[in-house]
Amino acid sequence: MIGASVPTNGRMSELEDAWSALLAGVPAGWYVGKPSHHLERDEWLPYAFDPSERAVAGVRSREWTAVAATEVGVVRGMARCLRAVSQGRAPK
Repeated sequence: MIGASVPTNGRMSELEDAWSALLAGVPAGWYVGKPSHHLERDEWLPYAFDPSERAVAGVRSREWTAVAATEVGVVRGMARCLRAVSQGRAPK
């Protein structure tokens, strides 16, 4: 699993749990990148998009970026947003 550590006690770590939630909610066919940490703003960002959509001048309507102070927070935020997209709702 991307970005997850191996638990030593047989239970899922918080980050693994967040990734499980994210992967369960990814809309069919979407690509989700590994979050990157931006030191200058001390924030984490992943990017997700539907590669079947043809971008017009580099702009996609079916894309999403999440921002949070921690890796766990941003993975959970992206999971929440992509669940909404999967259900045909606009993320808030």
